[in-house]
Amino acid sequence: MDKLAEGLTLEMLPEGLYRMIAEAIGTDNFYKLAEVVGGTTVYIPKPESVTRPVRDARIKEEFNGYNHPELARKYGVTERWVRRICGPGQTEGQIDIFDYFNDPGQEDDELLP
Repeated sequence: MDKLAEGLTLEMLPEGLYRMIAEAIGTDNFYKLAEVVGGTTVYIPKPESVTRPVRDARIKEEFNGYNHPELARKYGVTERWVRRICGPGQTEGQIDIFDYFNDPGQEDDELLP
């Protein structure tokens, strides 16, 4: 780090975005950020955009084929978004043809709800 940067304080930064960032990450990290991206235009996404892959992975983990509405409410998204992430799933009470073919020894009435 530059010797001059060691003396940098929050009060030396102009009020507004620069100071807000420095308050959040510290003046040393603000200086490092300036070293890396200084002079360029940088878009910083909203926190929801940053954590979206984690949310979507959790939705996939919790998806059971039927719980689109529950997951939509839990994660604050639409059922349509859950379907986009997980696929259409199954209709409640619908028999999965693969259940029958994977275990052909079952009687038909065992597959019915």
